[in-house]
Amino acid sequence: MSSAACLRCHGGGHRLGRRQRRVPGEGRRRQAVTLQSYYIDETPVTNAQFREFVRATRFRTDAENYSWSFVLDSVLSQREKDTNERYVENATHWVAVEGAWWRQPEGRDSSLAGRWQDYPAVHVSWNDAAAYCRWAGRRLPTEAEWENAARGKRKGALYPWGDGGSARAVVVWLTDRGIVGPDGSWQMNVWQGNFPRSNEKSDGYHAIAPVKAYPPNSYGLYSTVGNVWEWTADAWRLPNDRQGQEEQWTLKGGSFIDSVDGAHNHKATVVTRMGNTADSGSYNTGFRCASGAGGGGRKQKLDEQKMSKLVEEGGVEALTDFLKQSGQGAQVITAADLKGKYERLQETKEDMSPEELESKLKELNALKEQLAAR
Repeated sequence: MSSAACLRCHGGGHRLGRRQRRVPGEGRRRQAVTLQSYYIDETPVTNAQFREFVRATRFRTDAENYSWSFVLDSVLSQREKDTNERYVENATHWVAVEGAWWRQPEGRDSSLAGRWQDYPAVHVSWNDAAAYCRWAGRRLPTEAEWENAARGKRKGALYPWGDGGSARAVVVWLTDRGIVGPDGSWQMNVWQGNFPRSNEKSDGYHAIAPVKAYPPNSYGLYSTVGNVWEWTADAWRLPNDRQGQEEQWTLKGGSFIDSVDGAHNHKATVVTRMGNTADSGSYNTGFRCASGAGGGGRKQKLDEQKMSKLVEEGGVEALTDFLKQSGQGAQVITAADLKGKYERLQETKEDMSPEELESKLKELNALKEQLAAR
């Protein structure tokens, strides 16, 4: 199995988010997070890497199961434009294209020819990304891990290459922040021009760019801001830590349709974030993997009605699988299991030392309380 190079991020205290929350999606409020050392991929997962996973597991993505996915209208062939009228209300640049999935990013008359090795896999949902990570023996990064790695060594920066100075003029403003390098070349893939009508392509690309099209940050990570949104392991939270009516997961970094100043769509920085449902994917959605202790994650709040329905339909095993997949790490024990464990402890306590007996008595009392609650 080929995979992206894994880069080590050292642990310690970090301040994540931005100092002031100005607009939705521009980043959560600044907060302190302590992380242990962890590893993260230097690039988003590429088409070639995702193909290995699919070949090994015969996995079908959510986009394949739904038979369609969202694609930006300006990348579609004339045939698709002429035959497709499924546009998003109030966002007609997004088209629901039949037959669009990771292997046919622009629909049925497209392919990945010339884009296997160095382009990110897209039309990937949170479910798809989590499945890939499990197969690879990895996991999705938490939002804190992703943001820390994207910032690199400049911990107060809004960009992987530093914050920059004051906005004196457009060219100077861009150069100060490193969005345009000393030689005039762009450092990330975002939209320049009148979105969605025209893209000046000053950064070299109209839509998705190769994962190493621009220089890496000080940690060696590529393509963290702009290009494609990246899924994280964290539950999405509304203000005041509200979860919303449906479960959503956090994406980071913005994409090629975003802007340097937030004039249209999101302002693309390392703190840029949004939420979406686990089965959602689109033309600008990808991911990268992580491993190691790390930390800083936010789990979904447990829904008692959903858990009861899972037990009713699939038993304790179904609930255990759900808790494991959602990162809860809980072990579900039935009343019968608790009773059996209690009886086994009763039978063996006569052969224990005083220290062991004291420990087991505490465990027995805890089991008694759990049995009484059942």
